Amino acid sequence: MKQVITFVLVLLCSISIYSQEKDSIIYIFPDKVEMKLYERIKETPSSKNYNFEFFLENIDKDTFRLVLSEYNVLTPYYWTNNTNRFILINDTKYPLTLDYDSMFGTSKPNEVGEFGERDEGFVLRTLFIYEGYSIKFTKTGRYVSESLGIYRKIEK
Repeated sequence: MKQVITFVLVLLCSISIYSQEKDSIIYIFPDKVEMKLYERIKETPSSKNYNFEFFLENIDKDTFRLVLSEYNVLTPYYWTNNTNRFILINDTKYPLTLDYDSMFGTSKPNEVGEFGERDEGFVLRTLFIYEGYSIKFTKTGRYVSESLGIYRKIEK
């Protein structure tokens, strides 16, 4: 009986993982950016209770900023739990949220007010403040800069 239950659980997990994979958008960033992110993740002390996620911000039409953040796996952010976008770094996928999620998304999709009256303060908006490692780069992969937060630049 235990073997049947174990088999059913493994089967359900496999189906869940497959459907998540099928519905996912995988982002592949330029090699230089991926390598720097990989090195940064390797340098960060690991913990069973925390995992990494990324936030992508469009600075201008050709320049982007990727911010590395940690989240508690026991109580992940709404956005981390509900995204279908992931960054592939080496062989690992990490959740990705976009600056547009903060501008136009809501973490309370059942509380959005009535059509034509949503701007009256009915929609809960979320402001992301990521204070941590970030890398700025162009869409062609040219490295622009790195920082460890709002005021701390990485010395070269």
